[in-house]
Amino acid sequence: MSKNIYIQLLEKELIPACGCTEPMAYALAAALARKHAPGDVKEVHIKGSGLMVTGVQAVLIPNSHGRHGGFISAAMGIVAGDPEMDMEVLTKITDKDLDDAEALVKKLLDSGTFTQDLVVDVPSIYLSVNIVTDRHNATVVLQNEHNGICYIEADGKVLLDTRDVNPITETMKKNKVDNSILTIPKIIEFCNTVNLKELDHIRYAMKLTKAICQDGIDNPLGMQCGRVLLQNMEKGLVAKDEFNYTLAWTIAGLDARMGGTGYTAMSNTGSGNQGIICTMAPMAAGEWRKESEEKIIRAVTLSNLINIYLDYRSHEYAHLSPECYCGGVAPSAAACGVAYLRGGSAEVLNAIVRTSLGNQAGIICDGAKPSCAFRAYTGLFATLHAMLLAEQGISTGPTEGIVHESADVTIDNIYRLQKETMNHTDEFVWKIKKEQKTIC
Repeated sequence: MSKNIYIQLLEKELIPACGCTEPMAYALAAALARKHAPGDVKEVHIKGSGLMVTGVQAVLIPNSHGRHGGFISAAMGIVAGDPEMDMEVLTKITDKDLDDAEALVKKLLDSGTFTQDLVVDVPSIYLSVNIVTDRHNATVVLQNEHNGICYIEADGKVLLDTRDVNPITETMKKNKVDNSILTIPKIIEFCNTVNLKELDHIRYAMKLTKAICQDGIDNPLGMQCGRVLLQNMEKGLVAKDEFNYTLAWTIAGLDARMGGTGYTAMSNTGSGNQGIICTMAPMAAGEWRKESEEKIIRAVTLSNLINIYLDYRSHEYAHLSPECYCGGVAPSAAACGVAYLRGGSAEVLNAIVRTSLGNQAGIICDGAKPSCAFRAYTGLFATLHAMLLAEQGISTGPTEGIVHESADVTIDNIYRLQKETMNHTDEFVWKIKKEQKTIC
């Protein structure tokens, strides 16, 4: 087993992202298309997978003073996005840029030349942005990853086309990563033995995560789930204990991110919320327990690797699925990180995954939004209790629903559930959005 494999996976999958990854993907694709299509913008046409077009609708965009939606995300990318900044594409936007973006949206919507719609039979992460100006025509496509630019066409000339390449599969092949390496026992072994000098990327993730969570604690952002919980801990209305401290600090980060903070999150497998959950939960628990910095770093490393392991078991869905990962998958990984702090064995971590995934199976993702924080609170609360049960030798049994005695098979069953019963969820959510005339 090469330790370097795990380091490479962490560096590949933990990426800084300012704002929710769906509006950032819109802005990134639009900014890059704009680079190849200068001039007066006449038309903008956006097509995306269900998870992309539903995911962009309600979440607040950073540095936008409360704006949200696909139209304004793309317009901000066109007006002032810097494609060289990748998932931090909107970090330099000004109030003047916002006014210009709003004006562009109004002009194009009024003329009927700004469109946004769902397309089927594409990867779960898929976005196409076409910009027509008075002089040029450019199209940019990303797929499989939120920054996975795979196609660029300018004035009929194809400049890039890697649409047939799945970066997840290619990375696993390149690094000789397979399911025999991504297992709970081997991840534990790595986290126990890796030299801390190799974990600077985890330290950076912890720094970013603490800052964004602090913002959610200090300011009334999103649903304020974490902030209100911490306030009521101080008032004595809820217990001032390790669990609530962990919940408050973790969920505050999601409040901030879904509420339009300008702070950058360290995403995990394409999701900033997953990154916050996986990083902050063991950090907060470790701080409460006064664990050593070394132990906390190792726990955060394990939590993030468990999340990658859970995600990589399905190459079909890439980094998103109809299942709510913020409420199910990431909290399971986070609870494993907390359990690691407490000396949890591979058997305990296996039980946490089985019980928590079995408990949260079928919770749909209906787009990024401020209430994602509340859903994540529910998931993390439940998975921490799954941890307590696992420590007592109690877990969901192999005769209960889709749960198997193996965490691996349980995960596979979850993905089968998604594929065979939930594959039209996004289309249904989009239909509802159209009926309620809330597409933006």
